[in-house]
Amino acid sequence: MATRLEIPEWTGSSLTVASFTNYVRSIYGVFDGKFEQLALQTIAPELENAIGRLTEFVNRQRSYDETPELAKADSNRDALWNALYHAWHYAMQLDPEHALYKAALTLKSEMDAYKGVARHEITKETLELQGLRRDLDCVENSEALSALGLTNIAAALFAANDAVAEITAQRDQSRGERIGEKGGDSTAALRKAVATVLIDAYRQVNAAARINPSGTVSNVIKEVNGIIAHYKDVAAQPAKRPGKEEPEPEPAPEASAS
Repeated sequence: MATRLEIPEWTGSSLTVASFTNYVRSIYGVFDGKFEQLALQTIAPELENAIGRLTEFVNRQRSYDETPELAKADSNRDALWNALYHAWHYAMQLDPEHALYKAALTLKSEMDAYKGVARHEITKETLELQGLRRDLDCVENSEALSALGLTNIAAALFAANDAVAEITAQRDQSRGERIGEKGGDSTAALRKAVATVLIDAYRQVNAAARINPSGTVSNVIKEVNGIIAHYKDVAAQPAKRPGKEEPEPEPAPEASAS
């Protein structure tokens, strides 16, 4: 017996707001022009309204996200992380008999675990660097940093991370106050409302497929399921900041021929 084709009730709760908005737009794009065949005539205006509210929210959020002060603090933090990581990386290129190689090796598991942290979303990077600070806070790692001359750089990195955390907290408080003043949607309330509309639409399309399994309805379900599969992959990946590429260390120069 063939498995019935259906849309799963996946609402993208783990997506960022921007990705969630794109997800809903993509679903609407599949439904558009077929609302009557899918028995979605009453839900179509709700989807349109949901997309409008999401778009307004994302635009408003972006206007608050990256203030000049936050951008500067984040840039300093990334520069300090790159200085720490690259200095350690080159120490790892030393001959194993060199006095500093052992210190670099001591830090290997911690530094490897945080490679690429500067490419992550601002809040995610803050939390990860707080984790690095805890990981390095032991006698053995402190001595290794000192031996490599990296104690001051590490301290400056964590101070910069604290500064980003403070500015972010102030920004979020300001954002909440502005949304409250304007009577706008909160993230949780808006996403819950849109998720309800999506589930209603999916259930209606699944019902339409059971009553009249036409080629059009089946194709819509296949397209929607493909979109859902894509955004499940997006949700599983760490958020990256466009244009924030962590420079890779250059290869160690070859030894000159004797």
